[in-house]
Amino acid sequence: MITGRKGSILVFILALIVLLSVLCMRLMQETVQELRHVSQFHRRDDLRMHAYSALDVSVGVLNEFMLVERTLYSPSQGWGNPLSYSEISPLDPTVKWSISLVDESGKVPISTIAEKDLVSLFSVMRAEGDSLVNEDDGQPFYDSLMDWQDADEEERDEGAEDDYYEDLEFPYFTPGKKIQNFEEFRMVKGFAYDPDDPDESGLFYTAEGSETIHLKNFRESFSFFHNGPVNINTASPYLVKFLCGDDDSLYDEVIAGPSSSSGDPYFKSMNDPKLAQLRSNRSISTSTTASVFRVLVTVTKGKANFQLHAILASGNAAQPKSQGRGAKVAPKPRSPQNTKMQYPFRILSIRENENLID
Repeated sequence: MITGRKGSILVFILALIVLLSVLCMRLMQETVQELRHVSQFHRRDDLRMHAYSALDVSVGVLNEFMLVERTLYSPSQGWGNPLSYSEISPLDPTVKWSISLVDESGKVPISTIAEKDLVSLFSVMRAEGDSLVNEDDGQPFYDSLMDWQDADEEERDEGAEDDYYEDLEFPYFTPGKKIQNFEEFRMVKGFAYDPDDPDESGLFYTAEGSETIHLKNFRESFSFFHNGPVNINTASPYLVKFLCGDDDSLYDEVIAGPSSSSGDPYFKSMNDPKLAQLRSNRSISTSTTASVFRVLVTVTKGKANFQLHAILASGNAAQPKSQGRGAKVAPKPRSPQNTKMQYPFRILSIRENENLID
């Protein structure tokens, strides 16, 4: 009997040891995870310093090309990969960084595009690749967008004002100002999928809420920050196709690059014979120069990471204007610090650790 009791006590003690071991292992795992999480925030200031250093590298490379070349035409000039050109690497060998530099002036200013061009674009999207495009198909989307932005409450023929949005399951009002980002299109009638009107909705978003190919093409072709002529050198193939209209041969010529006599892989002048006809198809202004740039810097160290997203504009770039209900706001002047430093670019927008800037 005593032997049985001793055996029971031994089994109990062993089970208790196993339980405590499991709890200790679990506690150690939680502690390690917590330390890793906290360490990321301790490293963030260090990564932030590296990110802004990489941004300055981009600015320095762009400014050097502006001083030497006088004009920026295309990333193929050499400024498209600032890190490769500068041959600069982080002082800390455990830190890795990358820079994505995109010419934002290769996009159409969304705030200044003419009605006929926007209606035509929406009509082409509705045609879904069909060669027969009904120009009237784009009018409802244009009317809805204009009603969303204007200050009055007069509903356009095929648009929607507050009365429409108030009757939705989750009601809201039109903002009465220029659309601010691509995600906002999700709220505008016709652009998001409407189960009650499936044939006339879902241009930018599917029934599941994911983006359509049309929004992808629209995002690559339009800008909320650039307010000048479109740089044909960096325009997306979709935008070039739209600018060429129904002329497929013109599209092939523009995509192929400048005349062989120029010796450069990019256009330097709108007087190039290949671009002469381009200007007559749409009312969208075009050019061959870059003036607004989108910079995405990513810095990593172990599992910690930091992202810096900035929009830069050269001194001669046209600046976008914001518009509210019945009021126009002029673009902000350079800050005293920016002027004192003689910083070569105006910073239109800058964000930290955000996936999107517009």
